[in-house]
Amino acid sequence: MRNPVIRKALSEDLFFVRGASLLLVVLVHVIGVEPSQGVRKLFSPEHEELRFAAGVIHSFNMAVMLISSGAAVSLFGGQDTPFREFAHRKLRKLVLPMLVWAPVFLYVHELSRARPHTLGGWLALLAQFPGAWFPPYAIFWFVHALVGCSCLAWAYKRLAPALGRWEGLGYLGLSVVLHGAFETWDSPMAGIGMRYLRFILFWNCLFGLGMSLSPWLALAHHRLSRLPLTLQGLLPAGLLGLLVSLYASGLDEGPVDLRLINGPLGFCMQFTLAVFLLGVARSLGAGRKGLASRIVYLGSISMPLYLFHIYFVSGLRLALGKVLPDAPLALHLALGSLVGLMGPLGLYLLLERNGAFRWSIGLSGVPSDPPRASCPREPRASGRN
Repeated sequence: MRNPVIRKALSEDLFFVRGASLLLVVLVHVIGVEPSQGVRKLFSPEHEELRFAAGVIHSFNMAVMLISSGAAVSLFGGQDTPFREFAHRKLRKLVLPMLVWAPVFLYVHELSRARPHTLGGWLALLAQFPGAWFPPYAIFWFVHALVGCSCLAWAYKRLAPALGRWEGLGYLGLSVVLHGAFETWDSPMAGIGMRYLRFILFWNCLFGLGMSLSPWLALAHHRLSRLPLTLQGLLPAGLLGLLVSLYASGLDEGPVDLRLINGPLGFCMQFTLAVFLLGVARSLGAGRKGLASRIVYLGSISMPLYLFHIYFVSGLRLALGKVLPDAPLALHLALGSLVGLMGPLGLYLLLERNGAFRWSIGLSGVPSDPPRASCPREPRASGRN
């Protein structure tokens, strides 16, 4: 894609999708993915609306992040990147943040649950150290999925014949075949290695879907931006209604994983919402002050938000439990979401010029100028730069 205007527009669209997904990640962790997590565990019996809201978000949101990462790989990733450069980029931007922060997350979580009182208890806690990285602990499964999918896509681009705009569709087809083959393969090697491979191949189908959609995103952006604003606004609302209806229908209990359906619907919903809101911001001259541009900015600094939001979400919930034990649900949701977003954002802005901190979250160098929300860099092949 050589047109700089289209490149910038699609870059902003994909950053918006990523930023919106991060907002939903914060919200779902405020609510709680499981009944024993978030504010869901504060109520007995559990509030049905909380279970439903968490289920709806979980049915599409992480799938959307993999789809948008696949699209970023195809649109902005190098076609002939040498393996050394590719591996260095993944190591710096994805693996190093996991190596540094996964053990921190592990021990903060374990010590918040119970503190050992004997030497044997402390030794047992220390023995969990390798488990911070493999199998992937808590939120760090996403890093494993993203690295695995990126490696498979790199190998495909290097080994497969050039197919032009059909390259992504070919990768999607191969991804589906591999996933189906390993899901049905009854092997005696059905241990953690096989489960891990199936895990990567499942998410790789959604990553491949993003790659297959990428050649048509420019056309989609052009066609959507020419629609009347009213219709542009109705499209994401209609898609949201459709994926909520699919979740409510009980399809998540069937043989097909609902994320394979709601994930693409969620991506279309957030992409159309990006075109609509960014188009409104441009027409109003809102520029860098607009809400849509703020979400784009959040998407451009996604790693620190992803790494640190859960500390602020959990800390706020514990603090409210002590200060206001009978705090209403609405206060938990509103303050939890606000603190879960502004806490890591403030931490990043405070330490953004610290070299060690930047290295730990996958960034290189120290910025010479303050970050500009209106001009984020293009999403790179990692999908999380």
